[in-house]
Parts: sequence; C-alpha cells; structure tokens
Amino acid sequence: MHKKLKTILLEDDMVARMLLTNYCNNHPAIELLKDFDDISTAKEYIAKEPVDLVLLDIQLKNSSGFDLLPYLPPSTQVIVTTGSTKNIEDAKKIGIDNCLLKPIVLEDFLWSVKRLKPLSSEEML
Repeated sequence: MHKKLKTILLEDDMVARMLLTNYCNNHPAIELLKDFDDISTAKEYIAKEPVDLVLLDIQLKNSSGFDLLPYLPPSTQVIVTTGSTKNIEDAKKIGIDNCLLKPIVLEDFLWSVKRLKPLSSEEML
C-alpha cells in the first residue's frame, strides 16, 4: 500500500475550494492537510510542514499562485488549477504540465492525480 500524498490546496474561490476539498477527501491517495485562500499563510505553513503535493490556483485576489513556487522543495508536485488557458501555457513554460482548467470535473481531477509520481521509499519515512 502506498503512503498518501500530504497535500495542501491554495484556492481563493470558495466554490472551487469546496469542490476540490471534497475530491481530495474522497481520494485514497491524498491526505488533504489544509486549504488556504492566500499565499502568505500557505508559505508559513509549508515552511513548517513539508508537503508532497500542492493544488495551486494561479489567479488569486492579491497575487499569483506562481509566487508560491520558489518556496516549494523540488520534490513537491504541483497541479495547477485555473480558469485561464494562458495560465496553463505559462505553467507549461516553467515545467508544470499537470494542469486543470476550471470548472474542474471529477474525471479530470482523477486523471491529474493518476499522473502524479508515487512517493519513493525514502519519502515515505
């Protein structure tokens, strides 16, 4: 049995956050640790608690989700969630090709999770 991916969600839209929280809580490979609606609290959290996966909204009220990326260890996987095809193009330019276009349907979420790398035995310790 694989260890669950320790996950945080950064999403400022309440409806999208509730939907993604529901998807995560019902997925056997994901352990949703916390959700955030702004970059600053997410940065504070990941500085103390390492995570395996970030579900990352790009268009936030006062910032861009891309601003969180420098604070993530290289091993952290990212699924971009956005309502803009331009943000998907921008994500691909910096090497993030696991993206979900809003509105996010369950089948697309499941496909994105399936694309993630499982944790190695060292990461499971």
